[in-house]
Amino acid sequence: MTAGDLRTAQRVYCDANVLIYLIEKNSDYHGLVRGLLQDLRAAGAALISSELVIAECMTGAVRRGNPDVIAAYEAFFGASNYGLLSEGAKNEGLQLIPVSDPILWAVPEVALDFRLDLPDAIHFATALDQGCDALLTNDKGFTDGEPFPLVYRLSEL
Repeated sequence: MTAGDLRTAQRVYCDANVLIYLIEKNSDYHGLVRGLLQDLRAAGAALISSELVIAECMTGAVRRGNPDVIAAYEAFFGASNYGLLSEGAKNEGLQLIPVSDPILWAVPEVALDFRLDLPDAIHFATALDQGCDALLTNDKGFTDGEPFPLVYRLSEL
């Protein structure tokens, strides 16, 4: 699949690694991620992820002990600043979905059926719960297939 195909999606689930590349300005993927997310938002697509990404992103940052990276995550995930498009954008760009009871009840079956670890199963179940038609990731553990949304790997775009 191509980046052009992704740009036609209406509800795009963003895996944690996508946000890590964006926020930490990863030299290999930052430009690609930023451009894709800007194009998707300009086309009216909803960008969605689980609140789980906060814990995933912050855990890595805290482990590395880099105060600048920790501050970048705190600013990005702040109570009113999920902006992907511009500095100070308020509540636009990324919708963080709570890990709700229906999502948690779907996780065991998803984990078993698709051989996913717990965090990935939560992401998958959230994408399904939210009716996402595409999943943006760089994780090789996610694969296309019913009822999975289309998977777009950054390394393949």
